[in-house]
Amino acid sequence: MHRQRRIPTRTCVLCRERRNKGDLLRIVRTPEGQVVFDRNGRLDGRGAYVCDDTDHLGSGDNRANRGKLNHALEIDIDESTMRSLYEAMFSTQVE
Repeated sequence: MHRQRRIPTRTCVLCRERRNKGDLLRIVRTPEGQVVFDRNGRLDGRGAYVCDDTDHLGSGDNRANRGKLNHALEIDIDESTMRSLYEAMFSTQVE
């Protein structure tokens, strides 16, 4: 008899809702200090998960959500980095 495989879950750092890991997007602070979107979920560094929802990040300049990401990644994220994260995360979903 086979045991059912457990599906990993993670918590969105913005809304605090638990979801399947595959339904969330991962943002990483690399060891070099860059903040990037981790498309495959395998980059080294400190990661934070956010819901696959454009409302969470707004247009990339939402200060409250940037503060939550700052706290989760333990780094200050500037507005240009937030905009580039937003573009990287949501432009790839259309493809």
